[in-house]
Amino acid sequence: MKVLITLLLLTIALSFMNTSKSDVKTRLLIARECVGFFLENADLQQLDLEGFNLENANLKQANLHQTNLNKANLKNANLQQTRLTEAQLKQANLTKANLFEANLSKSNLEEATLEGANLVNANLGKSTLKNANLSQALLKGSKLCNSNLEGANLEQADLSTYQEWPTFLHRVNLQKSNLKQSNLQGAWLVDAQLMEANLQETNFNYANLKGANLAGENLTHSRLDSAVLEQVNFCGTIMSNGAISLKGCSVQGIYDFSPNNYRKHYSINRSFD
Repeated sequence: MKVLITLLLLTIALSFMNTSKSDVKTRLLIARECVGFFLENADLQQLDLEGFNLENANLKQANLHQTNLNKANLKNANLQQTRLTEAQLKQANLTKANLFEANLSKSNLEEATLEGANLVNANLGKSTLKNANLSQALLKGSKLCNSNLEGANLEQADLSTYQEWPTFLHRVNLQKSNLKQSNLQGAWLVDAQLMEANLQETNFNYANLKGANLAGENLTHSRLDSAVLEQVNFCGTIMSNGAISLKGCSVQGIYDFSPNNYRKHYSINRSFD
């Protein structure tokens, strides 16, 4: 009897290893999780995987076109070169996920967590990243053209050498972000937070920076030609001509306008125009 049971289990195991793509889908839908599972090149398009646990899963080059991954756990997942076009990833956990060269165009990443994620050379064109957490994310070479990052958190994110035109970055948090040599020409940065960001040689030509906070920044080598600068907080900012701006500084409590001391004293209650 024991021999028969052993042979039966071995047969089941071998059949599991040689299942077709449709069987993979079936097992996935039944189990509702594939922690650390190998799904490279899997065809999972248009499936309903909402809330699934796919932590540490290998989904390299998988097809997840129009797949519902809302609230799914994809922490540390390998999504390199994965097709996620028009995918639903609202409130998904993509912390430290590898999305190198992934195609996320037209995807919904609203309120998703992408903290520390690798999005180098990823395509996020026309995607929705409203209120998403992209802190410490790597976005070098990523495409954000026509994407919506309203209210997104990009604190300490690396967008250096970024050359696309993200047209809508309303209220985006770019504090401590690396925007060195980035091309943000024509970008919509209304009410954006840019304190302590690296803006060396950043191109803001024709950008709308109305109400943005650039207090204490060094803009010596940045470009702001034809940019909308209405209500911008430039308190303690070193402008392109080397002068320190007082625009946005409070009348009260400021004794030292140098960049090293502005944060201790500035407020936005009363300001110079």
